[in-house]
Amino acid sequence: MKDYGIKSKLNNFFKSDKNLKIFVAIGLAGIILIFISSLSEGESGTSEPRSSANVNSISNEYSDDYQKQLEKQLTSILENISGVGEVKVLITIDGTTEYIYAEENTFNNDSSEDKTSENYENHVVIIENNGNKEALVKKIVKPQVSGVIVACKGGGNANVKEQVYTAVSTVLNIPVNRICVAVLK
Repeated sequence: MKDYGIKSKLNNFFKSDKNLKIFVAIGLAGIILIFISSLSEGESGTSEPRSSANVNSISNEYSDDYQKQLEKQLTSILENISGVGEVKVLITIDGTTEYIYAEENTFNNDSSEDKTSENYENHVVIIENNGNKEALVKKIVKPQVSGVIVACKGGGNANVKEQVYTAVSTVLNIPVNRICVAVLK
């Protein structure tokens, strides 16, 4: 392996104070440019992930509100069933709220003598709302109820228990094997 004096040339280059200062200045300029570019990315480059994080937090918040609203409504209706008495309800849900956005679909079919080309394009419909551009929501899919626990004073009575099972199953459209009725202390 031949050295060709590279090691000695580097040593001579760094022995000179002038060359060392130039090398350090170039290194510092590079570090400053990297720092500045990371700051400008923080202002504009990461705005899209932040908005998707905002959508996720809004979605989770909406799901929590949806769960609490269901619990409140179910408690209210169960308390009005004869023999149930005081009620506490816990509902568990699967997933979060899903937003389905309106899309504009285009289809192009180009045919020539020997080739056929098909081109599909989907674009989310963007609307302007109070000066802000946002995607048009076509449908909001609420999370699915996965289970319910109902603790009530009358939970020891078989007739009351059956009425609670029927009411919860009907209101939430879930099978009775996902419902637990217990006696409240």
